[in-house]
Amino acid sequence: MLANIERLKRRMADDDLDGLIAATAENVQYLTGIRSVSLHLHPYFGQCYAVITRDAPDRVTLVSSTGEIDQVLDASAEIADAVNFGTFYRENYGDGALPDHEQRLQQLTNQPAEPNGGAALAAAIKRIGLAGKRIGIDENGLRIGVEAGLRQALPSTNFVAAASAFAWVRRVKTEEEIRRIASAALITEQAIAAAVSIARAGVTEQELYLEFNRSVASQGGRAEFTMIKFGRNSVSGQVLSNRTPLAAGDTIWFDVGATYQGYWSDLARTFSFGEPSQRVRELYRAMVAGEQAGIDRARPGMTGGQLFDLTVQAVRDNGEPRYRRHHVGHCIGAEVYEQPILAPGNDIEIEAGMVINIETPYYEFGVGAVHVENPFVVGDGQPNRLLTKGTPKELVIL
Repeated sequence: MLANIERLKRRMADDDLDGLIAATAENVQYLTGIRSVSLHLHPYFGQCYAVITRDAPDRVTLVSSTGEIDQVLDASAEIADAVNFGTFYRENYGDGALPDHEQRLQQLTNQPAEPNGGAALAAAIKRIGLAGKRIGIDENGLRIGVEAGLRQALPSTNFVAAASAFAWVRRVKTEEEIRRIASAALITEQAIAAAVSIARAGVTEQELYLEFNRSVASQGGRAEFTMIKFGRNSVSGQVLSNRTPLAAGDTIWFDVGATYQGYWSDLARTFSFGEPSQRVRELYRAMVAGEQAGIDRARPGMTGGQLFDLTVQAVRDNGEPRYRRHHVGHCIGAEVYEQPILAPGNDIEIEAGMVINIETPYYEFGVGAVHVENPFVVGDGQPNRLLTKGTPKELVIL
C-alpha cells in the first residue's frame, strides 16, 4: 500500500485524533490507492472521502458517489466499508452468476444511498463509531458548506484541521511511493531523449513539445507541464512553445513534468545544438556543481533553508558569484511541490526517506536559461540515492 501506517499512527497519537478524514485527491489516494475521478474532473464541486480510525488506520471507509463507487475495485488498501451518495444505475437482467468483483459492485450500487456527499460523510462517521470523538479533517479538500453540515449533524463531535498532519505523514515516502516517483522520472527522461532525437536545424519548439508529450503518453504517463524553449527564448520559459526554429549555437531548455500512477516527476535539462557560447559553458558548469553539492551534502536534520544556502553557495563558488534564487528545489510525491521547499529561512527539517527535487535554474536576457533538476532519496546513514540517470557533468552538444 501507499500509506506509511506507522507515521499515521504516530501523528494521530501525537494530535490525539480518534479518526482522520482525507478529502483532497492526493490524500484520498494516499489512504486508498484510488485516484478519484470526481476530484480530478470536478475540482470545485466533486466529493470523495476516505475515513480511518486510530485503532485500524489500514482499514478504510470510502465515501463516494454511487456512479464512482466502482473505484473500490482499484483500491490498494482494504476498503472495510463504503458509503455512497446520489443516484446511478447498473442493470442486471441476466440469469448467470456474477463474478465476485461484479457482485461486490452490484451490492454497493444497490445499497441505500445518501442524498449528498456531506450526508454520506456524516453517515460514515457514525457507522465506524467516531461520532462524539475527536476527528482530524482535511480542510483543504472540503467543499463549501460541508464542514458546517457535519458540525450540525454531529454536534458532539470535535472536528480539527488536519491538512498539516497529512502533509507531515506524507513527507517520508514508502517504497511503493518511491517506485512510482522513480517510474515517473524515468518516463520523463526517456521523453526528453525522444524530443532531443528529432532536433535538427529548422525544427521548432512546438515540434519538440509534441514529441515529448507523445513519448510520455506512449509510456503510460501523463504530461503535466511541458516547457521547451530554444536559445534566448528560454528566459521566458512559461511562454508556450512556439514555431521558433532551432539554429546552430542555440541551447535547448527543458523544464518538464509528468505523473505516473498519481506520482510526479519534475526534471530540467539543457542541451546545446552545435557549439555553445563560452558564457553558456561557464553557467552550465556552475549550475551542475551547485546541484551536485546539494545532492551530496543533504542530510537528515538539516533544514530546507540550510540546504538552500549551501547549494547557492556552491554555484557561486564554481563560476557564477552573482547567482540569486528564491528556491533551489522542493520535495516531490503525490504533489509536485511538497515541504520542505529549499528556500531561504525554511526551517522544516529534512528526514531520511524524503524525496527531494533539487534544481539550480538560471535565466539571463540575451542568453536564455541554463537549468538542471533531479530527484533523490535522502539516505539514512548511507549516500543519498538519485532516482534518475543524473545530469551530465559536461554540457551535451548535439
